Amino acid sequence: MEAVVLERSIVIAADRERVWRAITTPEHLAKWFEPIRFERLAVGETLTFGWGGEGSIALVEPMDRFGFRWQIAPPHPAQTLVVFTLETVPEGTRITVTEQGFEALPDEVREIRFQDNTQGWEHMLDSLSAYMTSREP
Repeated sequence: MEAVVLERSIVIAADRERVWRAITTPEHLAKWFEPIRFERLAVGETLTFGWGGEGSIALVEPMDRFGFRWQIAPPHPAQTLVVFTLETVPEGTRITVTEQGFEALPDEVREIRFQDNTQGWEHMLDSLSAYMTSREP
């Protein structure tokens, strides 16, 4: 199967530093995404998601890019890679989320997970935007 990349973007009326904190700090992630536990913001650090899944931090480029891997179709061990990219724009910060690696999933769940996550990231970016406009992370 050919590599498939999910990509969604939104512009948030906030500076990059605020958006960076919202996407890389456990207490802020829990407010707009879901509880994610980790000790340090460092590549290789284990993540534990509120729903019980695990993953790891894959990319930390402060104020520019943050990425993690997560297992999205347990018990199948395949993990997808999620990357948040921040870009300063006149209106604030454009945040683009990409997710790739769906081709490693079994045929019977691949399309379902891709569709679920496509809708999920749209919802999560809207949730992040609402969170950023309602308070000061």
